[in-house]
Parts: sequence; C-alpha cells; structure tokens
Amino acid sequence: TVVVNGEVRVVSCGDDRTVRVWAIEGGDALQVLRVHTYGVKGVTTFVVHDDARVVSCGDDGTICIWDPRAGSDALVVPEGHSGAVHGVATFVANEDTRVVSCGSDGTVRVW
Repeated sequence: TVVVNGEVRVVSCGDDRTVRVWAIEGGDALQVLRVHTYGVKGVTTFVVHDDARVVSCGDDGTICIWDPRAGSDALVVPEGHSGAVHGVATFVANEDTRVVSCGSDGTVRVW
C-alpha cells in the first residue's frame, strides 16, 4: 500500500509490463505506469520526507523508483543487474531508506 494525497492506495505489478495504483474503494486503477519492457516481477513502497515512492523490478533487468503522484515517469532507473530482477524490498539503515534487489545474475544489490 501507499498513501497518495492522503488516500491509501494498493500497488500491483504484472506480466503485462505495468505497475498499477488502485483505489481501495471502488477498485479503480488510478494510474498505470509503463516503463518496463518485459514483465514486472516485484513491487514495494516506502516513504521519504513524507513523500511516497513505489519501487518496481522486472524481467528487463531494471529497477524503477516512482513518485505515484507524478504519474508515469520513473524518478530513478539504477543499473547493476545483468539479467532479470526477481524481487525488491526496502529497509532503513542509519535513517536512510535503502532498496535491495535480487536478480537472475545471482547477485543481491543494495541501492
């Protein structure tokens, strides 16, 4: 889940290459984020300075960090995996939020 403009939203991903932000009430897809070129395998959320972020990863080997208020433009697309990225998670260390990813190249990356 993620809070956008004071409203709780659900975030999903799929093999259709999209990340979707959904309204809990009514079940409408409020945003469809299309940047990945292959299926999206993982999604997570975090908050930095009271601003929500969505992190997605996919078979195209990319990780995208999004501002769900801004629409379809990815903020950051870090490079590092040489194959599909299977999962993402976040954690806080020394008051900084970090993203962790794991990929088919056998590596775990901390961003």
